[in-house]
Amino acid sequence: MMPINPGLAEELARRPLKLAYNRVWRVYRGGYLIDELRRSPCPEDGHLPEDWAASDTLAINEGREYLAEGLSRVVLEEGDSVPLRDLLQAAPAALLGQEHAASFGSRLALLVKLLDSCERLPIQAHPTRAFSRRHLNDRFGKTESWIVLATRTINGMAPYILMGFGQRLSKDTMLDLVRRQDSPGMEQALNKVPVKPGDMFIIRAGMPHAIGPGVFMVEVQEPTDWTVSAELQCGDVQLSEKLAFLGLGMDLALDVFDYAGPVGQEAVESARLSRRAGVGEHDAALIAPEDTDCFAASEFLVQGDTPDPFRGRAYSGIVVQGDGEIIHASGRLELAQGDTFFVPASSRHEGYRSAAGMRVIASFPPRP
Repeated sequence: MMPINPGLAEELARRPLKLAYNRVWRVYRGGYLIDELRRSPCPEDGHLPEDWAASDTLAINEGREYLAEGLSRVVLEEGDSVPLRDLLQAAPAALLGQEHAASFGSRLALLVKLLDSCERLPIQAHPTRAFSRRHLNDRFGKTESWIVLATRTINGMAPYILMGFGQRLSKDTMLDLVRRQDSPGMEQALNKVPVKPGDMFIIRAGMPHAIGPGVFMVEVQEPTDWTVSAELQCGDVQLSEKLAFLGLGMDLALDVFDYAGPVGQEAVESARLSRRAGVGEHDAALIAPEDTDCFAASEFLVQGDTPDPFRGRAYSGIVVQGDGEIIHASGRLELAQGDTFFVPASSRHEGYRSAAGMRVIASFPPRP
């Protein structure tokens, strides 16, 4: 493994960086549409349904801790690769920006995924920042957002998501459902929402939810894997209570669920996002400051030579359609559909280029 020093990290910070594919094991199955996006000749579903496209966050996979799953690697021109986390630790200001480094140190403060499900995920909720600080020794919670890229019908079932309680539910009722592992009862307690490509939602920390089968998305979230699962069975995988309840015990873990938030259609509409005007003619804001202060995301289209509307700001990118390249002082970074990359705050690139057109989703850490 190539040693990382501040000099190397600062040199790499002057240009966009390709990230290696980073598939991560999960308790549920999926991944076919990630393979298809990347033009794999043999797409398949399995227990690698996510690609952590920009991550300095470790995945929580019980029994697989030795694998250190989840950490992105930067692909170097020589064919070697280095952990993105190590680069950020060596030169945080150059890679992330002075203000970001002053507020968050060397943490990316962001986690971006490609996620494709072929079965419903467990009903779950994620902690707020306050809960994380108090009980998990972490400054970040897990507010997340979903940008639906594509859908598919699985075993005759149209794609859907579950989000928010359908009506007011007490913690005692939730405790009873979880103790009895009444999955039908838990599912019926949530709003079932059909989804289509282009739909976008923000799932604020505490909101109960579950992604149903047949949904392919970009997920932009806070940089943790903190999940409280109300269900201990997912497909062929049995979850331990320690994993499901984050080692906190059932009673405390279920405090993560928000029992006072909006319910019914109000919950669904409060989570729904709309596209907004971007900073230039080629981009649109998908997740804006008025939606959350946890992260941001935009989509931009590259046609011919296109300036980067976000130059000077650190961000991660996913090519969700087409092929192209980023032109920089020492050459070009070729990008194919499905590729992931990181643009440092100090990058001196000139812009993007695509002959046939390329669509990119850019995700940004929180403003300091």
